[in-house]
Amino acid sequence: MNRTSASFVRLIYKQANQMYNYQRLKELFEKFLSGNLNALEQHELDHWYAQSEDKTFFEENPQYRQADIRDKLLGSIHEELGIGTAHRSLLTIRRRIVHYWIAASLLVFFLTGLAVYHWYGKIGAEGQHQIAAETVMPARDQALIRLADGQIVDLDQLKPGTMLRVGNCNVIKNRDGQVEYVAANSNLSQAVINQIETPKGGTINLKLPDGTEVTLNAGSTLRFSQDLASQEIRRVELIGEGLFHVSKLMENGHKKRFIVHTVEQDVEVLGTIFNIQAYAGEMLTKTALVEGSVVVKYQRENRSVKLKPGYQAIWDSNKKDVDVEPFDNTIQLDWIHGDFVFENESLKTVLDKVSRWYNVDIKYEKSYPDVTFYGSVSRKNSLADVLELLKKTSNITFRVTMSSQGEKTLIVE
Repeated sequence: MNRTSASFVRLIYKQANQMYNYQRLKELFEKFLSGNLNALEQHELDHWYAQSEDKTFFEENPQYRQADIRDKLLGSIHEELGIGTAHRSLLTIRRRIVHYWIAASLLVFFLTGLAVYHWYGKIGAEGQHQIAAETVMPARDQALIRLADGQIVDLDQLKPGTMLRVGNCNVIKNRDGQVEYVAANSNLSQAVINQIETPKGGTINLKLPDGTEVTLNAGSTLRFSQDLASQEIRRVELIGEGLFHVSKLMENGHKKRFIVHTVEQDVEVLGTIFNIQAYAGEMLTKTALVEGSVVVKYQRENRSVKLKPGYQAIWDSNKKDVDVEPFDNTIQLDWIHGDFVFENESLKTVLDKVSRWYNVDIKYEKSYPDVTFYGSVSRKNSLADVLELLKKTSNITFRVTMSSQGEKTLIVE
């Protein structure tokens, strides 16, 4: 093997080790200490230890004392490499591995690539490599403020307990992570329009200038004016999903109306709690009333429905029709309660939710017959737990790849 090939092999191993996640290591160490590792898992753990011996892992996980497991683990590495004695140092092992690399033929180079495939995923022609679903973590608090003049504020960089001036408002990130808009004295001649965007894999809890609280689901956008509290009719625009707890405001003895505008509808309230699901490109728009009273107006069809608590309006953009039916809080508001709850849901509906929550693109390798899913799993878990639930109720298998730019794709096989 020439120097270039050997360097490339080392680079592959270096990148593979960097991708390795501590959750997987914990699983391997638990099985190792209990004597339940299979041959492939033992090989995987031996390789990581011989190549990395990541001290940071042991510092962050003191339950695995490095000194206590060193001799036992080194013995298995010796045996796998065929070194023969159980008293050689880790340095000897590393030198032996390097010697194998230098002495190997081009065939070994390809076999090494095959090993990387089994351990860390294959590297594809488009620069994609397979990764473990356990490494794909769920959504967390993150969002952007986009102002009309193009200014962008990354709320993820705003530390709890700090304040930032944005337009004619002070933006405060509370200790619990809620982002609050507080009106400030300003000489601006006109109100500033804010656009709050949660990316895939991001959520945010907001308190708007009028006191209304909004929790935005992943992949959502909310637009509002910073003078919301002083508007005769308070009006915001939503793409995506949000739970609204509208603040009751009075003016001249009358309650001030609050309107949420989406592509298909206007939801008008006086002070109430409701959830709107209106993602771009999806056929159904759902408005679920938790408390109070709302009127849902479909401007294009000149229709409106009034909801009672516990009922939802489901607008079908294909049929141009609306159904009003009761809803189950645990299902309709599963994202607020921290769960995925699937009740007779199609594969596409399920994977749309997965795509937004875990920030993964979805790719279908072939078409599938209609399948429906039932069950629940915590949204705090990694993607692997959700995929395991889906596998149990169907014959569909999945794999996850990541590009060199860090973009993840869930492939439906």
